[in-house]
Amino acid sequence: MSERRLYTLKKESLNAVLEIWNQQTPVYVPSGREKDITLQPMDEAQRTEDYINLTLPVKEMVFEQKEALFSWERGESGIQVENLAHRHAGNRILYGVRACDTYGIAYTDRFYLKEFLDPNYQSRRETVTIVAVNCLRAGKHCFCTSVGTGVFSTIGHDLALTELEEKYLVEVATEKGQDLIDAAAKWFAPAVSQLLQDKETLRQQVEESFPLKMDLTNLWDDMARTFDADFWLDEAHACIGCTGCTNVCPTCTCFNVVEEKQQEDRGERVRYWDSCQSDHFTRNAEHHNPRDAVSRVRYRIYDKLKYIEERFGYKGCSGCGRCTDVCPTYISIIDIIHAMQQTVREQATEPAVHQMTAMRHEIFDREINSRRGLYAPDVATITRMKQETPEIKRMFVKYDDPSLHEHYQHKGQFFQVTVFGEGEVPLSIPYGPEQQDELVFDFKNVGSVTEVLYQMQPGDKIGLRGPYGRGFPYETLKGRNLVFVGSGVAMAPLRTVLEPVLQHREDFGRVEIMASALRYEKLIYKEEMKAWSQVAGVTVHYALKDPTDEVKAHNGYVNDLLPGLNLEWQNTTALVCASPSRIKKVAKDLMTLGMKPSDILVTLETHMRCGAGKCGHCKVGSHYMCVDGPVFTYEEMMTLPPEY
Repeated sequence: MSERRLYTLKKESLNAVLEIWNQQTPVYVPSGREKDITLQPMDEAQRTEDYINLTLPVKEMVFEQKEALFSWERGESGIQVENLAHRHAGNRILYGVRACDTYGIAYTDRFYLKEFLDPNYQSRRETVTIVAVNCLRAGKHCFCTSVGTGVFSTIGHDLALTELEEKYLVEVATEKGQDLIDAAAKWFAPAVSQLLQDKETLRQQVEESFPLKMDLTNLWDDMARTFDADFWLDEAHACIGCTGCTNVCPTCTCFNVVEEKQQEDRGERVRYWDSCQSDHFTRNAEHHNPRDAVSRVRYRIYDKLKYIEERFGYKGCSGCGRCTDVCPTYISIIDIIHAMQQTVREQATEPAVHQMTAMRHEIFDREINSRRGLYAPDVATITRMKQETPEIKRMFVKYDDPSLHEHYQHKGQFFQVTVFGEGEVPLSIPYGPEQQDELVFDFKNVGSVTEVLYQMQPGDKIGLRGPYGRGFPYETLKGRNLVFVGSGVAMAPLRTVLEPVLQHREDFGRVEIMASALRYEKLIYKEEMKAWSQVAGVTVHYALKDPTDEVKAHNGYVNDLLPGLNLEWQNTTALVCASPSRIKKVAKDLMTLGMKPSDILVTLETHMRCGAGKCGHCKVGSHYMCVDGPVFTYEEMMTLPPEY
C-alpha cells in the first residue's frame, strides 16, 4: 500500500471487533498461561493479553510441521501424480503476533516466494491475515533491539496495534488489513498523526527497558576471527542434538522429504521440519558427513548472524530468544556472541582470519522445468538398462508425455529422479547434445533409493524433476587446453562437456582425460574412453589403485600424472569432479603448476534433497549447491567454510 492509513480503537471495543472478524473468518488468539502460550481458535479458547510471546513462532501456520507435497497412484494406465500444493486449512486471522514473529514471516515470505516459488507455502500464506500487537515488555532472553527487528513490528503484518493508554493505534499495512478495518468500520476512528510521535516515544521507552543489549557493529569481523576459536568445542560438547533451537526459530526453513506408502500401489511424498543440528542433516548416501559436532553448532550461529543476511538481505535472527529458552543445556546465542567479542579482545597477536568473502549470488525468479510445479515430478518410463560396472548402471528414460522432451544441452546440471514409494535422488546428466527424445543417467548403487532403482527394469515408471543447477560455462572453454579429472561415477557430469568438445575438436586445444578408480572394473565409459583416445589431440590417462592388463595405468593417484602433461597451464582449464577433499588436492597441484584457481572448474554434488534451494541440506555457507552450483570455480570454492 502506498498510502499509510491510521486508526484508533478503544480498548473496550477490541472484543467486539474480534467477534465481527470471527464471524467472517476464523480468528486465532493467544491462549494459555505463563510459558505455554499458543494461538488457538477464538471459539475454542480464552484469549489472554498477559503474555510476552508465543511459545512457537507463527510460521507453523504457513509452513506446516508436516505436509504432503503430492500423491501418486499406480493404475492400469500408468502412474498418476496429483500436486497437493493447494490443500490447506482455509482462511485464518492470526491476532496478537509479536514483532519478532512478523519479522520471521517477512523473511519466510522472501525465502519461499522468490527464486523458485514454493506453491505449498504460497497457498497457505495467501489465506492468512496477520494482526500484530506490539510488545511493551521484554522476556528474559529477548534481544530483538540488538538485531534491529523490534520492539515494534515494521514488516510481515497486515495490521499493527500499539497500546496507547485507553486506546490502540491501528496501522494498516496491506489491503487485507484494510479489509479488516472495513469489516468493523464503526469501531474504528481516524487517527491524528500526533499519535505516531506518541508511539515512537513509547517505542524508545520500551527499547530502553530491554535488559539484553549488544553492540554488533563488528560482528562479521569477529566471526571471521573466531571461526576456529576454542570455545566452539565447549559449545559442541554441551549440545545434545535435540534440535529444539531450530524448531522454535521464526526463520528456520529447513525440511526433509520422505515417502509414505499408503498401499503398494499408492502413496504420498511428505515433507517435515528438519534441523541443521541433527547429525544426519548433511550425511550423504555413502555415509560421508562434512559436518562434525563443532561445525554443526557453529553453522547455526553463522547462518543466523551472517549467511542468511549475506544471501537474502534479511537478518537470520529475529532476537526472540526462544532458542535459549528451550535449550536443555543452556546454549545461548547471546553468550556465544559475547564469547566471540571477548576472544577477539584477548588475542595478543593478529589472529588467523577465516576468509568469508561472498561469492556473487544470482538471485532471480526461475522457471520450473515441470508442468506439475516445484516438488511434484513428471512421469517417465525406463526404456533400457545397461550394466556399466558391478555397481553402476546406465538408465535410458523417456517422458510419458512426449511434449516434455526437449533437446537438453545442460552441461553439468542434474535431475531429481523419483522412485515412487521409495524416495528421490539427484542424478547428473551425463549425455548432452545426442539426447533427442530420451534422457540417460549413470548411477551407483549406494543408498536406499538407488538400491531399488538398480533393480528396476525396462517398462517401469519413475518421476523426473529438473534440470536444476548451474552447469559448466562451455563457450568460455573454446581455444583452451582442457583437463578432465573424474573418479568413478564422477565422470558422468564431465561427459556433458567432453562429448561436444570431441565433436568440435577444432575449437579447443589439447584434451587430457584423467580417469581414476580403485580397479579398472570400476571405471565407467571404458569403451568410450578407448574411442576417445583415438581422436587427434586427445589423451586418456588412467590412475588405478590395483594394476591391470587392460590398459596402461598409473598405480597411484591421478595427481601424480599432472606434471607430466607439459601443458601451457596459463591457457588451460581443468574440470574436476570428485570428493571435496580430492578436489582440493588436485587443485593444489594444478595451482603449483601455474594454473589460476578461476580456471579450475569443480562440481560439488552434496546432500541435495529438493533441488531448488529450499530444504537447506546442501547449503554451504550462504550458498545452495543445487542452485548456485553444482559447478563452481575453485576460486569460489575456496570462499566456502573449510569443512568443505
